[in-house]
Amino acid sequence: MGELTLPVPIMMIEDPPTFKHRLEMILMGLGYPTELMISTQNLAEAEALLQQHLPNLIFIDLELNSPAKLRFIKQLKQIHPDSYVIAILTEQYTALLFDAIRSGAQGYVFHHHTEAEMINNIKSILRGGAPLHHNLAQYILSRQTKYSENKSELEEKTVLALTSIEYKILNLVSAGLNSQQVADQTNIPLYKIEGNIKNTYRKIASLEH
Repeated sequence: MGELTLPVPIMMIEDPPTFKHRLEMILMGLGYPTELMISTQNLAEAEALLQQHLPNLIFIDLELNSPAKLRFIKQLKQIHPDSYVIAILTEQYTALLFDAIRSGAQGYVFHHHTEAEMINNIKSILRGGAPLHHNLAQYILSRQTKYSENKSELEEKTVLALTSIEYKILNLVSAGLNSQQVADQTNIPLYKIEGNIKNTYRKIASLEH
């Protein structure tokens, strides 16, 4: 991962911390020293650690106490907008993942991910992109449809103000392709695919709560 600048320090917020050791091993493999990793199970302590250490990479498990953690992400991004926030959760919680992105999370890892999948997602985020899997792509597209049912045709087109390539990426990923396959099929470099996904994330984050 020498081509990337590693943001430090790292803070991991997990309750219970069952995923912590696995994540630590993966981060060490990417070049992170353990002394730059901070962990806590408590949001109040996380807020104090945030003030003390200004972590630039935050992993936060959302499956317990998720409303408070979503508020924490939103507040964190207001205080420290350049930090990277990565949600930890299970794949079936797609609506919760959408809400995390809406609160300011730049990406995610799933509890069931293989080491390679976790590394790919983390690298994508640190490269300035964002990961996207088919359930999330389908959910984003369905949200567009749901919004449009109660809005005029003009308003429907401005829900997320997606570009044609952003729509294309969402449709291809929702059909089962991964980012590399989308890049191959569209003849668009992978970094541009990931950048367009990140732009979609930004548009989700700009939605009114």
